[in-house]
Amino acid sequence: MSRLQVAAYVAAGVLLCACSGGATHASAPSVTKDGSTRPQSSTSTTASNSSSPTTSVLVSTELRLPVGVSRTVLIASGTQLLALGGLAAGDTTTGRIWSINTRTDAARQAGALAAAVHDASGAFLQGDAVVFGGGAATTVAGVQAWDGRRTATVGSLPQPRSDSAAATIGGTAYVVGGFTGQGMARDVLATTDGKTFRTVARLRVGVRYPGVAAVGRYVYVVGGELATTEGTLAGGQTDAVQRIDPATGQVRVIGHLGRGLGHTTAFALGGRLFVAGGRHGATATADVIEVDVHNGAWHRVGRLPHALSDAAAAVVGSVAWLVGGETSGPSAPVSSVLTVRVRS
Repeated sequence: MSRLQVAAYVAAGVLLCACSGGATHASAPSVTKDGSTRPQSSTSTTASNSSSPTTSVLVSTELRLPVGVSRTVLIASGTQLLALGGLAAGDTTTGRIWSINTRTDAARQAGALAAAVHDASGAFLQGDAVVFGGGAATTVAGVQAWDGRRTATVGSLPQPRSDSAAATIGGTAYVVGGFTGQGMARDVLATTDGKTFRTVARLRVGVRYPGVAAVGRYVYVVGGELATTEGTLAGGQTDAVQRIDPATGQVRVIGHLGRGLGHTTAFALGGRLFVAGGRHGATATADVIEVDVHNGAWHRVGRLPHALSDAAAAVVGSVAWLVGGETSGPSAPVSSVLTVRVRS
């Protein structure tokens, strides 16, 4: 979402960030398998909608960055993590690139983007950390690549896109969801180099700020915001779990969470799909849940140290790393770097 959109929310007197929520939980609609909406129950809880969990996760705080950041792009390159751009303190778009050594738990500033953006998505492609679109003064289409020394603009998305997420299967990255500045971006884009893109599927439910991760040959899309206006306050959220088959272009809604969820963080560990934090309506959650990749059923498997939305995630080996995020809005992003491990 652009800084102009954030300003519009502040002018409206919203205490949370422009990108941090929609309607209250009681009024947020979910989307049925045929794409229609249904009202959320205000009495639903975070209780599991599946059988008792057989696994749990261990969440630890590994280190803290020198400054807070949210809505950053986090990319794993070997044992190194790169956090590119995002929002810094005071709701300011930043171009800083942080390098995090997962072996030594040390962080340093490694460089800067050519153009500062937040609410972008990204992937590691052909040796470069690639950032797709994002928001600045406006939603942008530019694609930037960091080669370890400098950043260059290497291409452009078919249209401007912010509030998106990305997942990688093999050497192909898939850009999913997002906002064009005028409406929802439903096309799922594939790229191997960040320079050329092709449409491989179309979401059944157009979303922005979804949780997205790849498990096996599928890309899963969990929840997301539904607003097609500049702000997300009045648009509600979806509880749909969508599964994308990039090989065939088929997209199915395989299940529902039971209540809307947006601004969440998804990742895959050991062939399992996990979702951490996010916002139910305007309320942040600390829940870590596992979502069944066959039917969308879920159960709680752990808790973050505090309620958190808009964190970024990347997986190194068998560990998911969560960087930054927000507890109450973009003006004071957190600096924590968390790890999530599965324990049986």
